[in-house]
This record gives sequence, structure tokens and C-alpha cells, in this order.
Amino acid sequence: MAIFIVTFRETLEAAIIIGLIFSMLKVFGVERERKRYITLGITLGIVMSFLFAAWFDYFFWGFSGKTEKIYEGVLMIVACAMITQFLIWTNNNFKNIGKQIKKTVENIVSSGQLWMLSILAFASVVREGVETVIFLNALEFSLISSDIWLALAWVVGAVIISYILFFTIQKVNIAKVLRVTNVLFILVAGWLLAHGIVEFQWAWVIPTIIKPLFDLNPILNESQGFGAILKAWFSYDANPSLIAFVAYSTYLLGFGWYFFGRKKV
Repeated sequence: MAIFIVTFRETLEAAIIIGLIFSMLKVFGVERERKRYITLGITLGIVMSFLFAAWFDYFFWGFSGKTEKIYEGVLMIVACAMITQFLIWTNNNFKNIGKQIKKTVENIVSSGQLWMLSILAFASVVREGVETVIFLNALEFSLISSDIWLALAWVVGAVIISYILFFTIQKVNIAKVLRVTNVLFILVAGWLLAHGIVEFQWAWVIPTIIKPLFDLNPILNESQGFGAILKAWFSYDANPSLIAFVAYSTYLLGFGWYFFGRKKV
């Protein structure tokens, strides 16, 4: 489920931007053959994302013992910070992204330098691709495992869903769709923060203090039934440590208030 949340949200973001670019070109009356610049940019962005994924997987492969735990802890907390910054930015700027894209495309078309459309499309795709690689690696995803096919399947599915949402069902409020994915992303980021702390505790970088703080296994066992589903989908931890539980709870409450509780200015 976490892989789906990440791939769907990042693919949706890229699809919205690319869709806006195509829409603006249609408004400005740019010939269809000139739109090949966008296709080139998208293709290069996808290729670069895969190359980055391969480099990332190769560069950090082979860590073991305490070093592996520290690396995984750092990666998870960095990914949590990136998701946090990403959510704050989209929450504050998504309403204006259409105006920003329109202005950029208008400047490119008026200047006649349509090759810059390739750069715009490339930057849009590769940014989401790099973020996806970092987030998936923090979720213990690896190119050398069968997870790659699952991730690719989710990407294809997200592209199809994004196309339907953006091009055919005009009544769908994209902002509301992103609001739902924000909630899911907050859950993923909170888990990354908590599990990053756990990795540091296993490496003896952070003290455990109390472990477990409580044990819900007799009520909802994380290794069987519905508990196993929660474990697989949302990384449910039936017996967390004190620090990890406090960090996770504080993160969820803080961002729950930020997105849904505070008064909009």
C-alpha cells in the first residue's frame, strides 16, 4: 500500500503538470508536431529517473550491520522531511500551479524557443522520479527484488487514473483527490519517522528507554489476520518503543492540525 501511495501521488503530480502544458499549447494553437518536444522531455525524464534509481540502488548496496541500520535510519528520516516539505509546498502553492505553468508556456511560445518545452517536461518528470526513488528506497524497496514490477504496475495504473481524472472527468475536483493523498502521505511520513528512529535504536545511536511501550498483539496480532494486513499496508507496529510512538503520534497530530484543524489565512 505504501508503494502505491508514493507511486500514485508522484505520478499524479507529474501527469497534472504535463496535462497543463498540453492544455496550454492547445490554447495557444501550437501545431501537433511541435508537441513532440514535450514527448522528448517526458521520455528523457523517465530514462533519467531509472538511471538515478539504478545508481542509488548500486551505491548503497552492500551495507551491513550497524552501518546498514544507520543508513536506513538516515534515509527514512530524510524521506520523511522531504515528504513534509513536499506536502507543505503543494498545500500552499497547488492553487496557483496552473497560472505558473500558463505563464511559463506562454513565454516559451512567444519567444519561439519551443525546445525549452523539452526542458520543462523533463524537469517536471525527473523531479517526481527522483523523489519517488528516494521515498521507495526509504520504504525498503529495491530494484533487485520483485517489488520493481509492483511499483511499475502502480505507475501504469496511476498514469491511467491520472488521465481519466484530468482529461475525461472534468467534474472531479483534483484538489480533493490530492487532499485524500495528503492524508495517506502523512501516514507514510509518520511511519518513516518512527521506523527511522527504530533503526537508530537498533544501531544503538538512540536509546530505547522503553520497549515495548505497550503490546497489542493479544488484541490485534501484527503477524496474522487483519493485523498482518495493517502491517503490510501501513506498517502497523503492535509493540512500539516509547520514543517511536511519541514521534509518530506527535507527527500525525501536528500535521492533522496543520492541514485540517487550523484556520485558513
